[in-house]
Parts: sequence; structure tokens; C-alpha cells
Amino acid sequence: MKGTVLDIQRFSLHDGPGIRTTVFLKGCPFECSWCSNPESINPKPQLAFDINKCSRCFACVEICPTGALTNKNGFLHVDFNLCNTCGKCINECPFSALKVYGKEMSIEQVVFEVLKDEAYFNNSGGGITLSGGDPLFQFDFSFALLKKAKEKGLNTCVETEGFGEREQFKKLLPLVDLFYFDYKITDDGLHRKYTGKSNRKVLENLFFLCDNNAKIVLRCIVVPGINDTDDHFRAIVGLSQQHQAIQGIEVMPFHAYGSSKYLQIGRTNPLKNLKTVEPAEYSKWIHCIENLGGKNVSKG
Repeated sequence: MKGTVLDIQRFSLHDGPGIRTTVFLKGCPFECSWCSNPESINPKPQLAFDINKCSRCFACVEICPTGALTNKNGFLHVDFNLCNTCGKCINECPFSALKVYGKEMSIEQVVFEVLKDEAYFNNSGGGITLSGGDPLFQFDFSFALLKKAKEKGLNTCVETEGFGEREQFKKLLPLVDLFYFDYKITDDGLHRKYTGKSNRKVLENLFFLCDNNAKIVLRCIVVPGINDTDDHFRAIVGLSQQHQAIQGIEVMPFHAYGSSKYLQIGRTNPLKNLKTVEPAEYSKWIHCIENLGGKNVSKG
């Protein structure tokens, strides 16, 4: 079995207990306006072009078999719809202005990479974390990978937006030691507006995990002008107080560090004018959630 892997990040310290290896999988059911990894939304490998690295030698144009790359008034133009991600242009580019996000890997290949850090896992209580995108978008691959990780005795974490099917979460329960569960917006109308999907299934799956004694950390992205409201903060605290399975709350302040990726993959950034949140601002959010009764609140 093969899946599309965006990246494998070793020595991760913020994706679960101990030292971890985080496997980022492509594919996501949401299109969040604030997404800092837009290259993770499309489940397939995709071409990216960094204009700042381009020398305009146009060697890539000559080798492109589909006509996706053209010389347009002295600048490289990319038609992403024509690209078949064959990779020929990447090998031809002398300045690495072109690359492909995502590659197919087998379960065995991923596990081989992860187990390179097994000694660190054993000494720190770490393990493997599946992230994305959303790992449930490639459920069969994620399920098989977690099963193999458990056979190897690894601690497992999954970062999810909670939009999978109930049966999928039921299958994951015995294989996942900790869920990082995104809770984005309380108001369903705003959730639809800014993510493209309702939050009803998200909440249903969260309650299912809580009722079945999963270990959960709520990850709450806070975006100025969208969900930085007292009502949303009260809802976060209410969930944590209502369900003992929720062991902590991570406040994830909006940042614009991934904004350049939108242009590189031919997408429009919905929040291109929004700046990275200053530390003083997200400190206020954390204090607000704590004052409302939130326990184990931290910056994610």
C-alpha cells in the first residue's frame, strides 16, 4: 500500500510527548482561510514555483512535455492545470526554483524512516505523529501505518480536524495514544464560511472520542477578526470542563509564515493582508481562556 507523503519531520518537540517523528500526509477536507500549509490540501503531488529563485534560463520550458511551463514576456509562466508532475523540470532547474510537494511512499518506506529515531523515542517517551493535511483523508494508509507503528511498540499521535466518519474513529481508537483535535470555530455558519464545511460532524466525532475515553488535546487556532471572541473562548472552556478526556487546550495563534506558498502553487491567499499575531495578543487570549476556567492551557 502507498500513500502521498508531504514531509517527514524528525526531532519534533511540539506534536506529542517526547521526541517525535511527524509524518505529514497530503489531503484535507477543509479549505481554511488561514491555512499555513496550502500545499497540504490537494491529496496529489503538485508542482510549486518560487519566482524569487528563478534565473529565467528557461531550460525547464524546453523539457516540459505538457506545455505547462512557458516563457511569457521574459518571465516563467506556470499553468498548474497542465502539469502532470513528471519532475523533469525539477532536474533541469539549476537554482531549485521548481519542486514537487508530495511523493508516494509505501508503509514500509515510512516506517523505515521513522525507526531511524527509535532510540530517541525510547529515551524520551516519544514516537510517531501523523499530521497533514488531515491523516483521515488517506484513512486506509494512515490506519495501516498506525497499525504497523503499534506492532513496533511506538507511541502514536494523530492530528485531525475531526471530519472523518464515525467508523474511522472507532477503528483508530485502539491504535492512537493521543489525539490532537482541531476546534476551529464555534458558530456553524462562520465555520462553513471560513473552512468550507459544517462543524456538526466535527463535534459529533469529538463527543464520540470523549465518550470512548480517548486522550485528547484541543488545538484551537485563533484568528483575529474571525474567532477571537469571548463566546468562542467560553465554548472551548465548556468542552474541556464537560469532557474529562480532554487533557489540555493548545492556543494556536495565526501566523502568516506560509503566505508565500499560495503564490508558489497557484492559489489565492484569502487572508493575504492579515499579519502574524504578536506575542502580547495571544498571551491575552491564553489568560482569557484560563480566567474562564480553562485547564492546562498552553501556546501551540
